Amino acid sequence: MKIQLKKLTGITLAIALSTTSVVHAEGFFSNLFGGGSKSGADFKSLLVHVPADTAYLIANKEAIPEKVMNYQMQKSKDILSMLGSSEGFKKAANDSKGPGKFLIALFEEYSDLIANDKIAETGFSLKAKSVLYGYGMMPVMRIGIADKDKVMAMIKRAETKSAYKVEFSKCGDFDCFESTDPKGQMVISAVFLKDQLALSLSTTDKKDDLKKHLVGEASPKSSYSESDWDAFLKENDYKGYGDGFINLKSAFAFAKPLILEQAKGSMDDKSLNGCLAVADNHFDNISEIVIGTKKLEEKAIDYQVLFKTSSPVSTALQTLANETNIPQRTENAIFDYGININFTKLRNALTQYSSFLIKSGEDNGCPAIKAQEIRKSMGGMAMVMNMGLSQFNSIYLSLSDIQLDDKMKPEKIDAVVSLGSNDPAGLIAMAGMMAPPIASLKLPEDGSVVKLPEGIIPSRGMKTPDIFLSRTEKAINIFVGNDKPALKVHSNDTAEISFTSMDIKSYMDTFAGIMDSFPDEIKNSGDMAEMDMLKKIGSMGGKFYSTTSADKRGLVINYHLKY
Repeated sequence: MKIQLKKLTGITLAIALSTTSVVHAEGFFSNLFGGGSKSGADFKSLLVHVPADTAYLIANKEAIPEKVMNYQMQKSKDILSMLGSSEGFKKAANDSKGPGKFLIALFEEYSDLIANDKIAETGFSLKAKSVLYGYGMMPVMRIGIADKDKVMAMIKRAETKSAYKVEFSKCGDFDCFESTDPKGQMVISAVFLKDQLALSLSTTDKKDDLKKHLVGEASPKSSYSESDWDAFLKENDYKGYGDGFINLKSAFAFAKPLILEQAKGSMDDKSLNGCLAVADNHFDNISEIVIGTKKLEEKAIDYQVLFKTSSPVSTALQTLANETNIPQRTENAIFDYGININFTKLRNALTQYSSFLIKSGEDNGCPAIKAQEIRKSMGGMAMVMNMGLSQFNSIYLSLSDIQLDDKMKPEKIDAVVSLGSNDPAGLIAMAGMMAPPIASLKLPEDGSVVKLPEGIIPSRGMKTPDIFLSRTEKAINIFVGNDKPALKVHSNDTAEISFTSMDIKSYMDTFAGIMDSFPDEIKNSGDMAEMDMLKKIGSMGGKFYSTTSADKRGLVINYHLKY
């Protein structure tokens, strides 16, 4: 019971934090660091360090709008204050030693300044520009800082508080330090320049080259230009608050020598190069990942992730979604999820891919690509799709309420499963093959609800909720629980392959209700210590919604957050 509860609490905390603004992608560097009115290094001076052929670049060029920043900073202050005062954090602070204790002390210093509206004393800037890029394959981050001396003063206070000495050295004329992981393989380096903080993560053999680059002694032969960045933003209609790309083809080219080195002895050189050529063929078809801010308002954020693909792949992707979309959804769900796939088209696309994989493996002599096994797997997949999945246009799941007893078993569930189909009667007949009483059910076509006879669903002695069915022209609906939420007709202009949504506040309220139902000895245990914090974080949450679709560019995932 204790292990289950700890896992559940941890998962819930992760969901709560990952869906609140403090870790959201928009202006992620600006939200992370608060400071004075100066902006530190300008964007052009940051780009000077970025190689023109970098494999990846993520940057925020524009300062977050004042209304948005004020709203997000208030949320950040509240969350940082809660984290700093939580029992779990206090215990970690008391138990930690060495660098861990210093990092916690630094976090406390930063949190206290933010919570007390002394953001200028952090030395960072609300208007900071920032870049994260690849120098070779090693990541480098540069963040504009408003006041280097105040950043250093904050570090010194954390040193005193933690009784841990941070060993600074000199990199040229600048203060710097490095930290090596316990295995001695990776090194984090940080250099405090006049108007920016430069950090890198590298292997130990690359650290000296990276430090030279951080201080500006090893500049790229050709730098990424501001005009190139502006063209990138315009092409994708991004706003400049936290955007970027990962060139998968270039990243693979940079990584290939390391892969060859690590894979030596696993197969002969000819076979290894052949398999790398197969991987290279894949990156001809999915070449780049692009991310960016589409909208940034005080209480609404739209963010996009685009997987750019070749024309044949994007054409195939655009056939996957049914034009009708998922026909109906519930209102006020805690969370719901749906897929809207033409499974026949998906079967055809996977068949085409398997043929491509087999041919690429044969042409390049890669022994890891086993044609016979691939054909066998595709045969089984095609059989499943032809016999079952091809009957479905969409599958929709929605949860409106759940309550557990003190043994973590469901006491109440209110949920909906909606199965979209051109032949709902055929679905009933299929279900009747597995549970014959279902075949005899008379489901009116007007959507009237009929209760499923008890005992049809195997329960193994457990209490099962009531289950109801209804039928419409294009769907079979399964209602679990007595509170049958109304289904609302849904339509939109874009054909969606899938979507997911979560009402963060409702989720946290439901989770808190589950925890409150436990006996006092469990609620007072260490596993329940963070419940107040979870409830407060939940109260700050909004509604999260994402959709996956395809267009001529490739696969597109749009994220929406409303407060």
